[in-house]
Amino acid sequence: MYQFPKRPEALFGHIFADREGFLVTLTGTQARLINSDAPRNKLAEIKQRYWLYPDEAEDAGEYLLYQSSSIRDCYVGVHLFREEGNRLAANAVPTVLGLWLDEDGGHFPDEGPEPTAIIHSSAARRHLYWRLTHPVAIEWAVSMNRRIAEWAGGDTGKAAAASVLRPPGTRNFKRHPEVDDVTAEISENAWEPEVLDQAIPLIEEPPQPTYTGPYVGPKMELLEFLDDVEVIRELPDGLGRKFQIVCPWVREHSDGDNSGTRVGQRYGGALWFHCDHTHCQGRTWQDFRRTVRRVRTFEIDMPGYTGPDINVRIRFGR
Repeated sequence: MYQFPKRPEALFGHIFADREGFLVTLTGTQARLINSDAPRNKLAEIKQRYWLYPDEAEDAGEYLLYQSSSIRDCYVGVHLFREEGNRLAANAVPTVLGLWLDEDGGHFPDEGPEPTAIIHSSAARRHLYWRLTHPVAIEWAVSMNRRIAEWAGGDTGKAAAASVLRPPGTRNFKRHPEVDDVTAEISENAWEPEVLDQAIPLIEEPPQPTYTGPYVGPKMELLEFLDDVEVIRELPDGLGRKFQIVCPWVREHSDGDNSGTRVGQRYGGALWFHCDHTHCQGRTWQDFRRTVRRVRTFEIDMPGYTGPDINVRIRFGR
């Protein structure tokens, strides 16, 4: 059941809840309203401000409504920042509580997971949000946003951590003298991240632009290294086998988020490991191999023995 709030704070509360950080607002005037020769949809006299959230949420909402009443387009950052004055992705808080999509000229499939918030930025355009049941790493959220945007034919550029989108209660002056009210439909629902991960199609990963010659390393099998990790599922991969796993260093992830980790083996035999989380940047297959234990299984064939099959498992030390 959706409600129809008319103030920006309703969106803040939906995507941030009681999390803490700096909320960013960006406002500007359509340049062609100042200079008739200016290109369409270009903003001028841009103002960017930071607000301590949640303490200054109401002040930020009042400010946006005032700016909109002054014929200025208004935007808000879709996640919080650690410090004010810096809208770079590196300054984003490490975890977020929702996913987002700017449909742009696309349309999110009707059979997809229902958004928990729909912001009508104009008569024909929408911004969609999916509130999550618990925080996830910003890297995982950005990856999911790209998958959502690809599926919807939306703006993949707005999947990034530094994106700003329109808040409800303001007005859209892009088509001035026609003006669109920015309206909202917001529910109290929330999605389990794992459910969304399974429901949203994967983006086919391009071949790795690294070494392409034949693998000449020692003969090893990927499955020998998976006994000590939790395998979530096997993923499609045209270059070999690939699995989504719980990272061996999951305790170092923000809020213990267990998504965004993959391990695989190319058809030629090469093994690889990748984790999206900041704490795991730079960790390679060699790090993974040193952390988990290798297990090999052998079948024993004893002449004259007529009992059940005998398998021997050897667990190598780390």
